[in-house]
Amino acid sequence: MSLYVDPPWALGQTLGVSSATDGTGWVGAVKVFPDVDPTNGQIRSNRLKKCVAVRNASGGALLPKRVVAFKAGSLSEVDGYSAVTNAEYVGVVDEFLPVAGVASNDVFWVTVDGPTEVAHALSGTEVAAGDRLAAITAATSGATTSGRVTPSSVGAATTGAGNAGLGVIGYAISAGATTGAAVLALVRTNVA
Repeated sequence: MSLYVDPPWALGQTLGVSSATDGTGWVGAVKVFPDVDPTNGQIRSNRLKKCVAVRNASGGALLPKRVVAFKAGSLSEVDGYSAVTNAEYVGVVDEFLPVAGVASNDVFWVTVDGPTEVAHALSGTEVAAGDRLAAITAATSGATTSGRVTPSSVGAATTGAGNAGLGVIGYAISAGATTGAAVLALVRTNVA
């Protein structure tokens, strides 16, 4: 495989493997996609989104639009949803995947820079357009509340003047209620 060869799957798809050793030549690959809905061809913005091909090493399915944490010391595996407030070494699961998400050991895209939809917290503060977004705390990386975002000013670690944006993974483009619905965001994680 050459660094200049496009991976054989698009947004909304996975590589389709089930073994932790299949597709090893593709994990870690970086690809830039236009911000176009692959299901209908609609152009959402005139921006690009940078994605990284990663393996789902969580042991379970990962759902679209959720924030996932990269495995410690890895640029090519995620080990579950982000469950730590202000986590920065994260990506957002391909928003166009089917509702069942990506199976364990399969290889898929996470957005690390650019426009994407991201799941909002199930309770707490509503998101307004322009809000800085940060990952929320959850009991475990597999909890229903994990892998979601909230305005970054929520919580003692980020409140007050002088907040330099600790844990900010992006900015909301659209508003969102605390129902777990997705908000359109412009993300820029520390993996980008």
